[in-house]
Amino acid sequence: MGLRVTLVTAARSSSLLAERFDDDRPLDEAGWYEVQQAAPALIPLGAAELRYCSPTPRSRATGTALGYAPLAQPALRDCDMGRWRGLTLAE
Repeated sequence: MGLRVTLVTAARSSSLLAERFDDDRPLDEAGWYEVQQAAPALIPLGAAELRYCSPTPRSRATGTALGYAPLAQPALRDCDMGRWRGLTLAE
C-alpha cells in the first residue's frame, strides 16, 4: 500500500504582489479568482482522508474555498521573518 502526498500552494495575496516578507494578509481579489479558476481541476483532492494547511489566513481561506475543510497545522507555517515581517525588500 502506497502513500500519496499532494501539495497545493495557497493563492496569492497583496503582500506577495508587493514583494513583502510574510505578513499574514488574507486572500485578495486576484487570489480568490485564482482559487475559482483552479477549483475544478482540484476537486478530486477533496476525497483525501487527511487535509492539512498552514495556519495563515491565506492558506486557510484557500483550503476552505476549495471545499477541503483542512486542519491548520502549526508545523506547516511559513518561515518566521521576525522583525522583517511585513517589510518590502527595499525597507
